[in-house]
Amino acid sequence: MKADQAELVTSYPDGSIGVTIKYGKGYEDTWAVFRGSVRQVRDLICDYFGFECKDVTTLSLSDLVVNATNLAHGKGNIASILDAQIISDPALAKSAADDPWAAASAAQPESKNDNASAWILGEIQKQTTIADLQKLWAANQAMFADPSVMASYKARGRALKNG
Repeated sequence: MKADQAELVTSYPDGSIGVTIKYGKGYEDTWAVFRGSVRQVRDLICDYFGFECKDVTTLSLSDLVVNATNLAHGKGNIASILDAQIISDPALAKSAADDPWAAASAAQPESKNDNASAWILGEIQKQTTIADLQKLWAANQAMFADPSVMASYKARGRALKNG
């Protein structure tokens, strides 16, 4: 990296670091600032620049910053020198729609059931041992204030005991 392209890396008293990646040489150019642990900064840079983190795991953070800086400078040059705009690629949007992980991330939660205890009642019935049933109770004690939940819990416990 040239001296005028050097990116700012800051260490903070809490042990976190900050990385500033500039899109150009001037103060008025866009900057991207990332702060956290080394792992968090790496993940933030990957996410921000659209890098597949699994593809850059062998790179040091310094190498990743150089790659991100080169990408930022290229985009900055395209925008300023050619007066261009970056537009989305419909083909990429389609491939993201075919990605089951992207689809799962975008999925909306199921509509709420009128019965606030429906989830726990289902979980009670799924338990196959008394120990698992007790663990469920220990992890979700507040839900057992509902008399129907407690009745279901006791009935399932009796069924497993006699079962």
